[in-house]
Amino acid sequence: MALKDYPHTIEAFKKCISAMDDSALTSDKKAKLNLDAMTMIKMLLQDPRTAKQAAKQEKQKIALDQATALPAEKEYVSPLVRIDRNPQEGRFARAAADVKAGEELLVERPFVSVLLEKFAKSHCENCFVRSVVPVACPRCADVIYCSEQCRDEAAKKYHKYECGIVPIIWRSGASINNHIALRIFASKPLEYFLQLKPTIDKELSPEELLSLPKDDFRRVAQLERHQDKRQASNFFQHVLMARFLTKCLQSSGYFGAEPQPEQVRAICSLMLRSLQFIQFNTHEVAELHKYSSTGREKSIFIGGAIYPTLALFNHSCDPGVVRYFRGTTIHINSVRPIEAGLPINENYGPIYTQDKREERQAKMKELYWFECCCDACIDNWPLFEDLPRDVIRFRCEAPNNCAAVIEVPPSCNDFIVKCVTCGEVTNILKGLKVMQDTEMMTRTGKRLYETGEYAKALQKFIDLIRIMYDVLAPPFPDFCESQQHLKDCFLNLGNVYNLD
Repeated sequence: MALKDYPHTIEAFKKCISAMDDSALTSDKKAKLNLDAMTMIKMLLQDPRTAKQAAKQEKQKIALDQATALPAEKEYVSPLVRIDRNPQEGRFARAAADVKAGEELLVERPFVSVLLEKFAKSHCENCFVRSVVPVACPRCADVIYCSEQCRDEAAKKYHKYECGIVPIIWRSGASINNHIALRIFASKPLEYFLQLKPTIDKELSPEELLSLPKDDFRRVAQLERHQDKRQASNFFQHVLMARFLTKCLQSSGYFGAEPQPEQVRAICSLMLRSLQFIQFNTHEVAELHKYSSTGREKSIFIGGAIYPTLALFNHSCDPGVVRYFRGTTIHINSVRPIEAGLPINENYGPIYTQDKREERQAKMKELYWFECCCDACIDNWPLFEDLPRDVIRFRCEAPNNCAAVIEVPPSCNDFIVKCVTCGEVTNILKGLKVMQDTEMMTRTGKRLYETGEYAKALQKFIDLIRIMYDVLAPPFPDFCESQQHLKDCFLNLGNVYNLD
């Protein structure tokens, strides 16, 4: 306060409040310090100088981040992840060993990524970083870059064929998926695809796919296309778009001064294939928008990308992982324990806590052409708002590995409960004690989150989930809330934009 740095003053007072949980002060002194700190925070938030200083500091921080940008993050597939294949599930990710909550399972850069038109003048086209001082393309005014390095990299790789035609793609009504297909080919020379085309239909095992170079077209060309399920009308639409995109490449000089018809046809056929696998395997690249005045947070779709390894993960309405982004690099972390041998599933959109089973099933059939058979769908788990709060779901602790759930009311006075499935008894005293211990941990985790100490809050919620999962069986309200807090912490470690 003496330095008149009000944003950091507020941050210090919030840390003071959070530290109360670990202090040895008497309750009276804690209460007084809490009141004093909260009064000062409220007063400073109302001071107009605070908002001005915060805006200035944020601009300085972004500029500094860009000036000291770290090199591209190293890609990583955890040894805990194994890609398997069977007739029922196709290719899917499985836990090679027990996975703990919070484990980083995958860090992957995109095979190709495209920014939405809406963000073309605020984000770097190449790395998706917000650009306070943009670097322009010398030949067009359609996109910007965060640095000369990104500009030169884009020009060398794909922008030389997109420069000047990007507005045509935007105005044509083509979706971002179509632009992704175009960029796949703009990113590599014509000769590369002509040499690869004769071998493109040779089916590769998961091991062979993962052993290919990161930029090998076959890593994405063999992703699921549902070719045998396509109606004639759908096929016709994709053919038209493939022709249009190939014409765009031709107009930009991709085929040289005198395009050879057979070469144009070859690329058009590969473009058609790309449009088909992109339909089912694109991920939305997100940025977390934060409103400090209201505390509201919202994840915003800023672009699309293809991640070849992540595309092999199957869907669940109760996913075992969360994804977040740093630039265009995707990070996959577990949000609950996953036993060895069980699938490691991500989420394609609908989640059981927010969408009813009928809505989820309809969306999966419409967008991805399959029927979801996850636990949440098979057992028709209720929405979060409908989860029963008058029962606690304990795991049966019988030595016979019984997988049953024992439901008891919070007011239960019996510590020894008999399982109706296996007939063995379970001591629920441990579970009841866990429920008491988690209340203080949850409160501390929330305070750490509110003061911006996301790494510390993350560890609190990881501990919470591990403790709860050991004795409680989802779906359970407290467990769902802890999972959501854990996901929020991970999102704050990725792309973040403070709006006020």
